[in-house]
Amino acid sequence: MKTKIVIAMVLIMVLSLVACKKKAPQVPSEELIEQAITFAPLPSFKEVYVALDQVQVKDISAAVPAKIYKTKQEEVRNAFSLGLLTADAVLAAKGRNKNKLSEISASMMNLTSLLALESEVNRLGDQMKKMIEKEEWEELDKALDFHKGDVESKLWEQENFDNYTLMLLGGWIEAANRVAWLIHQDYNAERTTVLAQKGTFNSLVLNMQQITTPHIVEQEAFGESLKLLKEVKAIIDNDQNRTYTKDQLKQIVTKTDEIKAAFQK
Repeated sequence: MKTKIVIAMVLIMVLSLVACKKKAPQVPSEELIEQAITFAPLPSFKEVYVALDQVQVKDISAAVPAKIYKTKQEEVRNAFSLGLLTADAVLAAKGRNKNKLSEISASMMNLTSLLALESEVNRLGDQMKKMIEKEEWEELDKALDFHKGDVESKLWEQENFDNYTLMLLGGWIEAANRVAWLIHQDYNAERTTVLAQKGTFNSLVLNMQQITTPHIVEQEAFGESLKLLKEVKAIIDNDQNRTYTKDQLKQIVTKTDEIKAAFQK
């Protein structure tokens, strides 16, 4: 909300200056102004991974998906996949899973060309390879965190709000999926509070609804994922003092699995 207010104030100042000058400088288009106001920046999915602080390394490693997430090469799917694989990479780093980290890193490299993120992701790949070999787990976790922020900032600065939203969607869906699955294995109601991310899932839904690019919204995967995202949000909203039942965790896993599957069609 503060971000929107600041943006609105800046726009008012710019338009006021324009009105006072004979030769008005070029101002943002109405479409760009509308996008900047309506798309909301989102927090890191690592807020959900706080739950892993109380979990043994071997159990975290077991939560890393057995099969690396793959889909066909296409911009929409690549953006979603990059966010999802980043979440898996963070999970694998926390689980000290060297083999999976190497596989995930290689898969991330294949997603960059259609997103114009070659330098950012390739730079991370080089760093990851060295850190994995040396088993520098804390440094690797920091590098992944920096990479995530770096890529998100670039997409935001490029005003590529569509891919920004899809990448964040992939990260949050995977983080919620894996944490819900992990807590479900050894249920503890108090630990489920990390999933009480109502504001984030509300912003995800709103951002998805702001996407109007024809080649994105006309895809079956987009419509299906938005519908399922709203269902996940409904589960998140239906908490009991910020906790969730074991059945709700199962529902979150099922719905997020279906979103992942939608982008693989």
